Amino acid sequence: MSNIELSSFVTAAQLDNGLDKLHTTQETVTQRTSHTSVGGKVLSWAKLHITGDGQKSADQTRFQEALKSEFGKDVGEAAYKAFVLSDGKSHSLTKAQVLESVEFALSAQESNIEEQNVTARAAILASITKTHGTEVAANVTKLLEGSSEFANAGADPEQIKATVSEITKDVAQNLAAQTDANIATHIEKLGDREHLTAAASEAGIQIDWDNVSPEQITKLQENTKIKLEEQSRPNKSSSSIRGSLKDEQVQQAVGNQLRAIAALQSASAGGAALESVFSELGLPAEKISAGAFGEIATVLNGVFNTVSGPEGTNDITDQIEDILQKSIINSAVQDVLKSTLRETAQTDEFSSQIAPFIPEGTPKEIKAAQKWLPDLAAKEIVRSIKDGNDFQEQGGIVNAAKAELGKQIETAQSANEIIKGFVEHLTADEINAELLTVFIAKHSNNADGLGGDDNKFAAERHFTKIFKEHPEIQQQLNNAFRSEKLKVNSQVVSEAIELISTNVEEQLVNRLQQAGKHPTEAYATASVISSTLKGPFVQLFAPLLDSLDSLDENSVAEGEFLEQKQAVTDAFFFPNEPSENATEIANGLVKNFHNLFERHDLQLSF
Repeated sequence: MSNIELSSFVTAAQLDNGLDKLHTTQETVTQRTSHTSVGGKVLSWAKLHITGDGQKSADQTRFQEALKSEFGKDVGEAAYKAFVLSDGKSHSLTKAQVLESVEFALSAQESNIEEQNVTARAAILASITKTHGTEVAANVTKLLEGSSEFANAGADPEQIKATVSEITKDVAQNLAAQTDANIATHIEKLGDREHLTAAASEAGIQIDWDNVSPEQITKLQENTKIKLEEQSRPNKSSSSIRGSLKDEQVQQAVGNQLRAIAALQSASAGGAALESVFSELGLPAEKISAGAFGEIATVLNGVFNTVSGPEGTNDITDQIEDILQKSIINSAVQDVLKSTLRETAQTDEFSSQIAPFIPEGTPKEIKAAQKWLPDLAAKEIVRSIKDGNDFQEQGGIVNAAKAELGKQIETAQSANEIIKGFVEHLTADEINAELLTVFIAKHSNNADGLGGDDNKFAAERHFTKIFKEHPEIQQQLNNAFRSEKLKVNSQVVSEAIELISTNVEEQLVNRLQQAGKHPTEAYATASVISSTLKGPFVQLFAPLLDSLDSLDENSVAEGEFLEQKQAVTDAFFFPNEPSENATEIANGLVKNFHNLFERHDLQLSF
């Protein structure tokens, strides 16, 4: 049926002929009375669709088809069924059924259109939010208020989306420009000492501005700019999304940079924190070198930037004292201990003690030992300070440091046997997990350098002496290299360390997450533990491979020889999935490094 046919039903329903049932004759249609009122929607619809066409029969089926033809199958069917009697019998149409059905269909049609508009608007705004962030989306929404085109976005969503996208680009560019200008203004203000003084006073931060250098202010500006840039990018997965700065967050970032300056002054010459640490340890603060102070400044700058968070807004007040103490001990205290012990190492007594350890005994080698052995002793004392030792039983920290230097000399003299055992087991046909890990642990305890230049040179001297006194071990090393046993064994040890590191990280991360804390500290601790286990290899691997005899030039070219050496190195530094042998090594490392794992309350077994 056509649209005119449905209009005939409506027209007939509007006739005031005293009948409830619908009766559509030519006479009743043409005698439509002007005073009949049936509601705005139906009358408006009827006026648009009545054309005076011929009348049709008014049965239910034809009315149902007329509804579906005008409003579509789903809406027409629903409109008809909403008001038809449901007793299963055939009934004549009534005026009320016709008018109510059409009213229902018109309302449903309007609802569908509005639903399409709502869906289209939501999709457009969601796309803006995803691409440009919530602030841009909010600004665009305000601009579109009262827009009839956007209100009816469902009529042509693609065209409306394209138009809104152009508007959005301008809004996003303006926001970015305003934010960059705001950042620049803040950074410029930070170059004004009066502004900084006021900011520090407001935050309750005590700073001696007469002792703040222009370089420190420049560094404060640089650090703060990085933090504010980060604040202006609220979506960390999309750096292109920008947002306005919040005054409170800006103040927090600036405050933390001011706290870093105050902390550095406290850790500088005459500073309260520095004097407190040195007084407690009984060390002369005047012996601190300029290099140590420079190191403290660098460390504090890095630590404060890290703990304050990417946006500089973390509350760090409770951490400052601990940060200062660690920085002073690691840099200034260790510096004074090194210089003190190096003076001790210049004595004839020290030279005579160390001479038997050095294969050739040349002045150059003795001079090198006079540097790296005191440095190792100083590191051991610093480690002991962190463990809470007050050195009263040793007669003070200086006496304890000198005693530790004697231990390091003894360690150097016994290191040959330790490294000799290490090489023997690493190159063996069958790895003895227990004995190999014993030697690894012993070497780790006796040398702290983890590959530093001084210890690398010391290791080279160890190998020189070992292979000179034990040529059979040199031969065992060469044979293990040729047969790739050295490569295989190195791979297994590396797999074991990787197995431990993964397990340690999982335990530490789970522990912090259960406590509702961020797992960053867990990753750092796991990295330290992994480095400690790898330390002996990192320190000894290069000089060990350098000790290999060049192979027969007729059988192996130089390039191939170097490739084979690189393959051994890769086998250690790029481990495979742990094998069964790796679990034995892992258990051995856990046993022989038990203090390391107990310190972090870790339970490991493989």
